[in-house]
Amino acid sequence: MENYQTIKTALKEHVATLWLTRPEVHNALNDIMIREITAFFTKIEGENAIRIVVIRGSGKSFCSGADLLWMKKSFTLSESENQRESQELSDMFRMIFNSSKTVIASIHGNVFGGGNGLVAVCDLAYCEANSKFALSETRIGMAAASITPYLLLKVHPSDLKELIFTARSFTGEEAFRYKLVNQSFATANEMELHLNEVISQLLSNGRNAIMESKKLINQLTEKLVAGNREQIPDLLARIRVSPEAQEGFSAFLEKRKPKW
Repeated sequence: MENYQTIKTALKEHVATLWLTRPEVHNALNDIMIREITAFFTKIEGENAIRIVVIRGSGKSFCSGADLLWMKKSFTLSESENQRESQELSDMFRMIFNSSKTVIASIHGNVFGGGNGLVAVCDLAYCEANSKFALSETRIGMAAASITPYLLLKVHPSDLKELIFTARSFTGEEAFRYKLVNQSFATANEMELHLNEVISQLLSNGRNAIMESKKLINQLTEKLVAGNREQIPDLLARIRVSPEAQEGFSAFLEKRKPKW
């Protein structure tokens, strides 16, 4: 498959694996990674031989959310440039969510901020019990704008409010209780065995039947949150350049408490 800067892909029979390959920053999302993930899912949409995509993180973590050094650059961008980047992020999540493939997240290590969005837009998600999750945006004066519609399709609103408002960390076992993931496993080996079993079961079933089932389930559930989703890139672009977010970013990078 094609060469990318921030992701690596592999194909074995009907299963494509997408590795996030920025391990030095725990696979934090930046503009290049967002565009490359979108390009990958766009490319494979018409490839009928690919039925399943497994998303994994290289190194110690699945995905630690947005790259703060990249986000800090948003302070120097124009309104239209900020809008474009926010739209690209929303488009990436939507592309994965609407993919005709069955998309599975295989999770370990840290899953912060937008990394939870990657989990939420996948059809199935499995994690190691000691994985560390956090919806940490409010800690730096941001809102979980782009990922909230998809989180609401899995996590109960009252639970989601607590996790976003407090920005506290929670384990893989808790992520399972919140229904953010389908199952939590004590070891990586147990998770891998289960993942292989699920893939085998999926491949033994009708491809079109699974595709149409996914489309129907997504259409019926998405109606709950689709009405306001188009406004989210504008909201995210506005929040990114707010004084509170600028202070939050600066405090985090300078390793001090924010002044608010």
